[in-house]
Amino acid sequence: MSRWLIATMTSILFIALVIAVTGFEALLADVEVISQPDATPYLGPAMVLGGAVVVFLATAVGSREGNPGVTGLVAAATCYLVMLGVGAVGYSLVRSDLTELLVFPAGYALGPFVVGSVVVALLCVVGGIAAARHQSRASGVRPEPGDDGARR
Repeated sequence: MSRWLIATMTSILFIALVIAVTGFEALLADVEVISQPDATPYLGPAMVLGGAVVVFLATAVGSREGNPGVTGLVAAATCYLVMLGVGAVGYSLVRSDLTELLVFPAGYALGPFVVGSVVVALLCVVGGIAAARHQSRASGVRPEPGDDGARR
């Protein structure tokens, strides 16, 4: 299987797991994903899509070489920053207030939505890289530097 296909499946898994985790958080802890009443309903999904792009790129790049754990940690930290950045920019555009670029991330930095998504990103990237490497070892094909995984 191509590393791009594995990265695509990993990012789709990330989106599905984030939806499931935030659903259980909302049901069991009775918390809103985005608590501001004037925020658009697309703010949370935009944050998740930003995280999915990070998961996609980290899985695609990390499946060739490097330590899966370190790649997962870097992806989790990047996902954290991207999700807060997308949320801050989106909410500041809705409110037309530049101070929300600092206030929004401060309010959601340790919230269950962002932290849960970061944990899911870490698990998805490490699992996706492990699956890609196991599949390449089982087929007996050693990837060359610059190899895109496609067999011609």
